[in-house]
Amino acid sequence: MGQILTIRENCRKCYACVRNCPVKAIRVHRNHAEVIDDRCIGCGKCIKSCSQKAKVIADHVSECRHLLAADKPPIAILGCSHPAFFHDLRSGQLVTGLRRLGFAEVHEGAAGVDLLRDSYRTYLEKNRSYPLITTHCPTIVDLIQRHYPQLLKNLIGLVSPMVAIGRFIKSRTTTDTPVVYISSCIAGKFEITAEQTEGAIDCVISYQELSELFKGRNLDLKRLGETAFD
Repeated sequence: MGQILTIRENCRKCYACVRNCPVKAIRVHRNHAEVIDDRCIGCGKCIKSCSQKAKVIADHVSECRHLLAADKPPIAILGCSHPAFFHDLRSGQLVTGLRRLGFAEVHEGAAGVDLLRDSYRTYLEKNRSYPLITTHCPTIVDLIQRHYPQLLKNLIGLVSPMVAIGRFIKSRTTTDTPVVYISSCIAGKFEITAEQTEGAIDCVISYQELSELFKGRNLDLKRLGETAFD
């Protein structure tokens, strides 16, 4: 099952998702429009264009709750865009809230960029006769891999900061340490299921899903004190 799902009873076959998909990854099948997972790049345009709310991203709240209830507490990585979504909170209050939920540690996702710095420098110092493409966005990577394979040689072969920090955390703890990444980007849900990056991150949830977890625990983050990132 893919990460973008169709609520069949909501689909009115208006074809808005079909028209707006940039890679022709949607077909009409059995009276509803569905995503062709092998072609999908996780850009989310079908979700935004569907006025009937028939296209939804897979919900991983229950999966995250399961990790929080397990014997080994998970580690949270907070995406660098969190101040934009939680604009009425201080970062330290958000860290405190995550600790209250049961996360053992809370790290900044931007730290993954530092982990890749030397690898990028080494890669760029090699003389090449063709342009290089670098991106941390899994949607762009999927676009090239699935639809423009002729550009694969141009794509710098390094993982995203999310994968880098996930692997780093597991290397300094144990490989079975649960790691949850929290971000505004739905494409991260696709990235962690890829064969090349599988195992680095156990679960990706959106800021909306995190808000749902806070509400489920009746946590008023504005009343919380501040805790520093680990």
